[in-house]
Amino acid sequence: MMRNWYFRLLFSYFPILVLAFSIIIFLSYIVVNETTRKETKKADGIATGYTIDRVERAVREIEMTILNEAAKNPNFTLYMNRSTDLEVKYAVVRSLRAIMEDNKLIHSVYVYRRADGTILTDYGQSELSSFGDRAFIGQAWNNLEYRGWSPSREYRESEIAQPAAVISMYKRAPLPFGDDGLIVINVDLYEIEKMIGGMTNRQLSFMRVRDAAGQLVYPPDDGDDAAAEGKVLTTARSERLGWTFESGIQAGQLFGWVSVISYVWVAIASLTFAAAIVYLIWITKRNYKPIRLMVNRIQTLQLRNEGTGRELDDLAVIDRALEKLIDQARDYEKEKRESAAIQRRQLFLDLIAGERGRHIGERLSKLNPLPEKERYAVAIARLEQYESFQSDYSPGEQNLMKYALGNVMQELALSEELYAWGEWAAPDRIAFILAADGDAASVKTRLRRTASVARAWMEERLRIPLSFGIGSVVDGWRGLHEAYCAALTAMDHQLSIGRDAVATSDDLPNGAQREMYKYMQLCTECVQKFRLTDETWREKLELLFRQLEADAPRDEDIHSLLRLLLQLLGRELKELSGNLGGHFEGEQAELWRSRFAYAPSLREMKALLLEYLNEIYRTYVAISETKSYKAMIAEMRAYIQENFANPDLSLKHLSDRFQISGKYASYLFKLEYDMKFVDYLVRLRMQHAERLLAYGDDTIQDIALKVGYANSITFGRVFKRTVGVTPSDYRRLKMRPSAPQ
Repeated sequence: MMRNWYFRLLFSYFPILVLAFSIIIFLSYIVVNETTRKETKKADGIATGYTIDRVERAVREIEMTILNEAAKNPNFTLYMNRSTDLEVKYAVVRSLRAIMEDNKLIHSVYVYRRADGTILTDYGQSELSSFGDRAFIGQAWNNLEYRGWSPSREYRESEIAQPAAVISMYKRAPLPFGDDGLIVINVDLYEIEKMIGGMTNRQLSFMRVRDAAGQLVYPPDDGDDAAAEGKVLTTARSERLGWTFESGIQAGQLFGWVSVISYVWVAIASLTFAAAIVYLIWITKRNYKPIRLMVNRIQTLQLRNEGTGRELDDLAVIDRALEKLIDQARDYEKEKRESAAIQRRQLFLDLIAGERGRHIGERLSKLNPLPEKERYAVAIARLEQYESFQSDYSPGEQNLMKYALGNVMQELALSEELYAWGEWAAPDRIAFILAADGDAASVKTRLRRTASVARAWMEERLRIPLSFGIGSVVDGWRGLHEAYCAALTAMDHQLSIGRDAVATSDDLPNGAQREMYKYMQLCTECVQKFRLTDETWREKLELLFRQLEADAPRDEDIHSLLRLLLQLLGRELKELSGNLGGHFEGEQAELWRSRFAYAPSLREMKALLLEYLNEIYRTYVAISETKSYKAMIAEMRAYIQENFANPDLSLKHLSDRFQISGKYASYLFKLEYDMKFVDYLVRLRMQHAERLLAYGDDTIQDIALKVGYANSITFGRVFKRTVGVTPSDYRRLKMRPSAPQ
């Protein structure tokens, strides 16, 4: 049986070898032929394009030379103005001769003066009636708007002169659009043919050129017969001349060298095939020996264990043994992995829960979740907007996102030389134990940087907002419970101490928790000022948030204060009108409350709340005041003061906002403030810009954007017109803002 296996192994390779060899030979030949054809066509296209470019450049150079001479030489203009001075005519003739001598492609150039019907050539002056090219002049004069070159034609200066094949262009004189005559340029087709012929190897390739009328320009004699022997590979058109260029390879020249390569390739392939057969026999014999030994050992074990002498096929023996081995290895790895994951998670929970004892150290040594380092710390990552996260993703997608968060945090921590071990402590919260060397401040800095990068990465790539709480740095695993509690406390103060949604325990305020009564009093005062339409309600709100930033209460307390403020305000205002009630109840109110709940910091919460209260305040003021123009202009003024930095603020914007016409809004401003709306807006913006220039260090461009200008150039021009100096001089001279009016 062993000898049968040897021959089976040996001969099983032959069909594959022969098939692969045949396919390689066939494909190689196809690839070589196809590559040759494509490269030949590509090269032919490049050569044809080069020829067209050369010809177009030549005629363009002729055109520009004559036009420049006609424009710069005053004698042409004098001649067209019916000058009888012989010196003028001689000067024009000399100029035409010089141009023709400088360019051999130019056959002739002549000037036609319509006033007296005279023609001025390089040989002198003649009358139109005796000029041999008068028919072309008549055609040109009837089509003065044509700017291109004519088809090939015959040109002669007199009736007895020999005709010459040329292409012609004419220009109205005096340049550029005069009606006093024409300048006619004739290019010698014979010279063009020589130029094209110098760029074409007629032994290998051919080229046909036809003008717009279909007349053959190149080759000059019997070109079709020569070209018919080859295949046209490239057809291109010159837009300047209106010529069509056809080119290709002469028959018998394209694939001659391919045959030589094919013979060499067949010889090489035959030698390779012979060598492959020899190598196949040798390698089969060499590989057969370990297979025979392996099958013998497997059969010996099977006979011993099963007690049967039943003979099996070699492949069946190997397959049966490998199947058992793989099943056993898979079961073992699965059990080991599940057991290790459970043990690691339980150890993690015991560490952050403060479990102590010798068995903790033994479990750490056995599982080795982290390398032994000088410092340890705990960080907690929380999934913000967890309800949306659950509704937007399926359970499988949620698990994938959580897995990605753990891996991203571990990899980013490793880049900062921090070793992270993370486990999900709650459905929306994952805790990390981190180990590192170095002093506590360095570890805390690296940990904060890792958390910031991880938060930005998750929000940018996966659109999942995160917040982090970072606990204290401890010297050993026994302090991890303390670090975990500090991280939880920092997480609870995210709004007040968090920076870019990362809060650390070091930023927690010292001392006892402040009494909530103080904040409630500020909320009540703010609502009272608001109810009395006292503009100082904004100052009370600002004072409330400054106090919250200084005292850093828990996030839960801040949200409770916000709800209290809105409840007090709603109780005071929502019954006054349906418009006010809509701000406190309904879909829009729920949207605002959702935005407040997801605000990542006190600063953003304050901005949202101020925007919300300003909107309510405007509605409340409009209801409280009478509907006279006084009330309207006061509301418009308040709106302008709040939105003067909007570059789109205009009379149209105000008319749309307050449902009045632009003319009426302008009339109200003129009546109330004795100035136009634009002047009022500019004065308000410039006053604010003066304060920014005097007391801030923003750039001129940033200040321009803050006061409603899209660029610093417009802002600087308006500022100088209003204040008298440029913004940079105002800052350099350390000028002080003028008093608000």
